[in-house]
Amino acid sequence: MRDSHRAEAERLLARAVEEETRRTGGRTDAGALMSRARAALDTMAASAGEEYAAYTQALDSVAAGERPLSERFSRATLGTPLLVTGVAAAAAFGADLALGANTGLALGAGAAVAVAGTATTVAKATASHWPAAHRRAGAAGQPGGAEQLRLQWLTALEVRGIRPYLDQQRMLTPTTRAPKKQTAPVVRQLRGGDRSAAARTRVVLEQSFGHLPQAEGPFTGRRAELAQIAQWVHAARASTQTRPTVVVLHGEPGAGRTTLAVRAAHALKDQFRGACVVDLRGQVAGESPLPTRDALLHLLNRLGAPREQLLFREGSSAEQQVRRLGELYHQHLTGTPVTIVLDDATDAGQVRTLVPERSDSLVIVTAREPLELPEDLPAWVHHLPVGPLDAAGAEELLREVAEEEEAGPYDYPSTDAVVELCGGLPLALRVAGSALGARSRQTLASVGDRRAVGGENPVHGRGDRGRPENS
Repeated sequence: MRDSHRAEAERLLARAVEEETRRTGGRTDAGALMSRARAALDTMAASAGEEYAAYTQALDSVAAGERPLSERFSRATLGTPLLVTGVAAAAAFGADLALGANTGLALGAGAAVAVAGTATTVAKATASHWPAAHRRAGAAGQPGGAEQLRLQWLTALEVRGIRPYLDQQRMLTPTTRAPKKQTAPVVRQLRGGDRSAAARTRVVLEQSFGHLPQAEGPFTGRRAELAQIAQWVHAARASTQTRPTVVVLHGEPGAGRTTLAVRAAHALKDQFRGACVVDLRGQVAGESPLPTRDALLHLLNRLGAPREQLLFREGSSAEQQVRRLGELYHQHLTGTPVTIVLDDATDAGQVRTLVPERSDSLVIVTAREPLELPEDLPAWVHHLPVGPLDAAGAEELLREVAEEEEAGPYDYPSTDAVVELCGGLPLALRVAGSALGARSRQTLASVGDRRAVGGENPVHGRGDRGRPENS
């Protein structure tokens, strides 16, 4: 194992030894057991060799696609831009001399051009590095990525290696005192194990809110939708039946379905014990939708399901695994209200499998079109269209994104023109607002009108993107 992975395995081993010591009522020498277990760690790790190989292969694939920031400042990358900057500086120096300026002014102009060109080159190289790094970090945490493979490896290590070893040591090591009744210690151990599992589930559920996307940036024009979702949740809680609330947010790309779902999850945090977001990749160009098996594994891992129940017998079919995971999923969330965001769904059958039927959970589904969920689904199902923002909401979003301070009269005609070009879609308005840092509303509106006449809207007319929306 790699050093960092060995340290992670040893932490898992330390927790298991601590639980074993607590289970035996302190009769086990924790230090001696930990020493023996650490010496046998390589043997335990061999039982999870297949999962560890898949995990390291995923890490190597991610590392192969990484390009460190230092490479972006190499001679091959910066040579041409810096050469152009030098030529421009020399040209500025020569032009000033030709126009009769003194040598000091000419040198100052050349130096200014050189500094500006160098700063622009460095800023461009740095700006091209960070988006790629953020995309790689996000992909690693998605279902089926390196993070999930890490969890599968640790689960296999604990179930196949650590726990059998501790069971063997328990039988080989005599206890210091025998109990009066043989049934009582067994009962105490089972109750202790139940309490330990319940405590772990409670901690994982509390930590799951930290995995939600941050509700940052301006958010306007959707207060009525947020209030409606909260009203549906409160109405379900007031009912005598225990059923989940399913809200299908449907609308065109860029309308802000995902942002609305995440904001609702944060706003209703106090009503639920945990939360999880799953990207079903229903409309991502060039990618297949997320398999139901991977979606269930991601949800169970994030919501604290027992790790030993997430392993399967060799040779089990995909249908058997999905059926087993579905049963475990409904069993684990029985009576446990959580918030689940199923982002970018296209298949009503897949959504049906991911709805916990025996809890007061909230399931928010985002889709382009309304999904016809089965009528026999034991849930309160609501459909909420997410369309363009109204005039007031679009104007408020544009002003907050631009973060500008008007020096003169407010330009209402240009603002209305920009909003109309964007179709009132939040994503397009964010793009337009960011462009207002360098251009006025009137300039942006006139540029948009000229491009629209030529058949291309600079903000809204490019068609679908690869990923439906992140706004």
